[in-house]
Amino acid sequence: MIKPWHWAPAALVLILGVGFAVGETMGWPFLAGPLQSQLQQKLGRNVRLSAANDKDQASVALHFWGGIRLQSRVLEIGAPSWSRAPYFLLAQDVDLHLRYSDVWRAWQGQQLVVQALAARKLTVYLERTADGHASWLPTTTGAASKPPRVQNMDLLDGTVHYTDVPLALNFEAQLSLSSPALSSSTPLAPQNRVLRSTARGHYRQDAFQITLQSTGALPWEVEAGQGTPVAVKLAATLGQASLNFEGAVRDFLHLNGLDGAFRVQGPSLAVIGEPLGVTLPTTPAFNASGQVQRNGAHWTVALHNALVGSSQFRGDFVFDKAATPPRLSGTLNGTRLKMADLAPAVGAPGGASNSVTRAKVLPTRPFDLASLRAMDADLQIAFKQVDTHTKWLEPLRPFKTHLTLNKGVLTLSNIEARTAQGHLTGTLSLNGQRNTAQWVADLNWNGVQLQRWIHQERPEGRPPYVSGLLKGHAKVHGQGRSTAEILATLEGDIDASVVHGTLSHLLVEMGGLDVAESLGVYFQGDNPLILDCALADLRVSAGTLRPRLLVLDTGDSTLWADGTVSLASEKLDLRTVVAPKDFSVLTLRAPLRIQGSFAHPLVTVEKGPLGMKLGLALLLGLVNPLAAMLPLVDTGNVQEADASAAKCKARMHKKLQAAQPNGPRKR
Repeated sequence: MIKPWHWAPAALVLILGVGFAVGETMGWPFLAGPLQSQLQQKLGRNVRLSAANDKDQASVALHFWGGIRLQSRVLEIGAPSWSRAPYFLLAQDVDLHLRYSDVWRAWQGQQLVVQALAARKLTVYLERTADGHASWLPTTTGAASKPPRVQNMDLLDGTVHYTDVPLALNFEAQLSLSSPALSSSTPLAPQNRVLRSTARGHYRQDAFQITLQSTGALPWEVEAGQGTPVAVKLAATLGQASLNFEGAVRDFLHLNGLDGAFRVQGPSLAVIGEPLGVTLPTTPAFNASGQVQRNGAHWTVALHNALVGSSQFRGDFVFDKAATPPRLSGTLNGTRLKMADLAPAVGAPGGASNSVTRAKVLPTRPFDLASLRAMDADLQIAFKQVDTHTKWLEPLRPFKTHLTLNKGVLTLSNIEARTAQGHLTGTLSLNGQRNTAQWVADLNWNGVQLQRWIHQERPEGRPPYVSGLLKGHAKVHGQGRSTAEILATLEGDIDASVVHGTLSHLLVEMGGLDVAESLGVYFQGDNPLILDCALADLRVSAGTLRPRLLVLDTGDSTLWADGTVSLASEKLDLRTVVAPKDFSVLTLRAPLRIQGSFAHPLVTVEKGPLGMKLGLALLLGLVNPLAAMLPLVDTGNVQEADASAAKCKARMHKKLQAAQPNGPRKR
């Protein structure tokens, strides 16, 4: 006979089983209060688990079969005491799934993994103050743990309000996550889910809008560097700039494993460089497309096509943010670079600006020297054509250089360019390590055909005004915080010479105010004069150019010039003299003065010699009209012309000797 107490264990199990079944059916309503208290204690915030207007149905349900499941009509987590937000999080119709194994690991101090989370509506206020307080960090003291990682999520309607004072960033985002095969009891299949989000707000002073669509695993569902790539489509605008991206990302929260195609456009390259921490020049409007990849701190960009103003280029770049400072390397090449498109980078107005109305033409806007110290760079640059922003000069075809930016020093070394069959080589550098930049230029040019380099519009069949092979060297340096300041302090030497050259006979006679000879040349034909010597030797001191020697010598006349060109005040004060070597019966021979400013130059005739000739002609004309021609007769000034020509030829001879590999020969 079985004793009654022998049934006790079975009865107890049966009672517990029935009780568990009843509890599962009812959702353990009496545990809602203790759970709410535990959450409040853990988070240090007010927590509410209840239904707002539904007293007839259970507002909170817990289930423990096969795992932990929480269902609540309302889940509200309060905002921290310093926040003015109504709450931190408010969710409606919440359904939360936890595995016991994940709960056990979290109890041991590991990150909590949420198997599935669903909500009909979710509103979150995220805030960070200037002193670093963040609303998403727990209020309780102790080491901050990682936020939970959600493996599967379904959200019909979500709103995120974000305010970040240190970043000067605030926005409101609407988002939703849906799956074609939605089941209340089965976690969502990652490959079927679609995340859609639209955000509007302000970054610093600029308004922005972002539209995001992601298909597959969610950004917060995977460990950094270990997740399956997620398909992403992104469209963003910031001020007048816009970005479109389509590709995949492995770790969306950190943009790691990024790989896709992009198109970006905006009013200036500097606009997109600043948020990315990349030093880019100020330019006109741009439009670019290509491929971008990211692996850790390394960004790789293949720029397939870029249009900046009228310039076209492409390139391959690697940006290493792990380096100190960050480093950009790669190649930049293209079909055309227009110097006017880079004018804003040195403080000059863009190509559309009307500089005629400006009192001064040299750029005065300060350089952004801090940006030169923000990163390093190493770029090989090659362009098929570089336009110098003037219709009078031939472009450079091609142009190559090595750009380096090292600790605030920007250098263009190994410059190699060709124009009009000639060569241009040298180095340019700008030292931005201090608040005042140091600029150095060392340039050489050789074999430049003047008849091609200078665009000369002449009637068909007429020879060019000037021809020959131009050679020269410039070595100058200056300092300042703008282009104008650097040129105002310029020091150095500039010299240029022309060999195998010719000069328009008409220009020579007009420069000497020789009326008779000019008319004769005009009607008989402008046969060019051979340049026996052509030399310009300039000294630059304190921003002022002074000719040591500036002579053009032909068989007909010798022309020389003296005076100053001030880069500091942008004033011209030059005097040119033509000394004829032949006889002329009707000439007003007098020096020409080139004065005024860079913006408004003025060419006049020196009044003293001209007035004396005209006055004497007037007096003699009162005696006899034919006698009025006598002061206008010029027998030439061969002695003065030959003296200037001799100086030119001596200097040219010295330059030729210095150019020999072993220097001048000793006798």
